[in-house]
Amino acid sequence: MEFGLGSNPGNRTYSCSEGEIAVRVETAAQWRGLAVSIGRPELAYEGDWEAVRTAAADGPVARVLEEHFTEEAAESWKRRLDAQGVPCSVG
Repeated sequence: MEFGLGSNPGNRTYSCSEGEIAVRVETAAQWRGLAVSIGRPELAYEGDWEAVRTAAADGPVARVLEEHFTEEAAESWKRRLDAQGVPCSVG
């Protein structure tokens, strides 16, 4: 999978059990919402977004997200992410 300019674990597309979800996190609050949505609130900490924003789109943080997103369908994830104010779309 190729990632474009500005890609990072919070700004890329993930495969789900059914379909794909594209997340477009732009702020620390949105990153924290994503962490809560996937049931990993420990990913939200002081300085979290700065670390994720500069992380590789296919690095360790992305692999954690990949693992979680494969557990459910994209539509289900969209509802969860929408509830937390995380920009996303189903593809």
